[in-house]
Amino acid sequence: MDPIILGIAVVNGVIVGGLYGAIALGLSLIFGVMRVINFAHGSFLMLGLFIPFWLWKLFGVNPYLAAVVAAPALFGIGYLIQATIIAPLFKRERAMVLEPLSVLLLTAGVGIMLDNLALMTVGPDFRGITMEFAAKALWIGTVLNINYTRLIAFLVSLAITVAMSLFLARTDLGRAIRSTAQNRDAAALCGINVPRVYNITFGLGCAILGIVGCVMIPFYLVSPAVGLAFGIRSFIVVVLGGIGSIPGSILGGLILGVVESVTAQFVTATSASIFSFVIFILVLFFRPTGLMGMKV
Repeated sequence: MDPIILGIAVVNGVIVGGLYGAIALGLSLIFGVMRVINFAHGSFLMLGLFIPFWLWKLFGVNPYLAAVVAAPALFGIGYLIQATIIAPLFKRERAMVLEPLSVLLLTAGVGIMLDNLALMTVGPDFRGITMEFAAKALWIGTVLNINYTRLIAFLVSLAITVAMSLFLARTDLGRAIRSTAQNRDAAALCGINVPRVYNITFGLGCAILGIVGCVMIPFYLVSPAVGLAFGIRSFIVVVLGGIGSIPGSILGGLILGVVESVTAQFVTATSASIFSFVIFILVLFFRPTGLMGMKV
């Protein structure tokens, strides 16, 4: 294989992988604190893509500026769903000393509900935005170029990861979240409002998708079914990097992005996804906690 083509594939894989990591970050955060896999994660990303699209379509708002609306909106939706729909069932199962299995099914139901509401509201068509800026690229040498919109998405993904790490490490609310993740009973005895922390954590996981959606929409089409593929990739990324690990989300995303990009040079893009699942199975078999995960 031509080394130049291989190098281009690796660079593109890193760019896409950073985006995968940011998408999976919210999923990893929610599980790390609540021990619940959010099966509606891809559906929330779909909302995060539709918000900047409609702001651009109806009011001409720049999609990057739309993050000021999309992130709080997704936080509010996530907070409300957690507080009113998920929390009562979660409390019931915790009181019965059961693993929150019904919560997993409930989040899957929430995802189906959101997808079908979007389908009934806007229809099944794919939609996208057109920006003059989206056609420009950064050239590195004479053979390698990186589209500016994808580069911005990659840099924003890294910024989200760093910001979330600093938030959890250096703020009182972040410490409360980490304390709840480590031992919810001990956190409650220390005066931490655990249900409120759950609500905020779920909201933060969704707010991240609001930001990611705004940096994706300049180069990615959106439809009510778009969340499924990214939801599956998010699970793979979280398992690769380690459930509950923020740096692990980016690492897992980079691995997945590079694997998909490089293997796509030898087989079709659809077949390349098979290799992602092979890695997923191998990691589950040999290292269930992921590359940077801890036992829970």
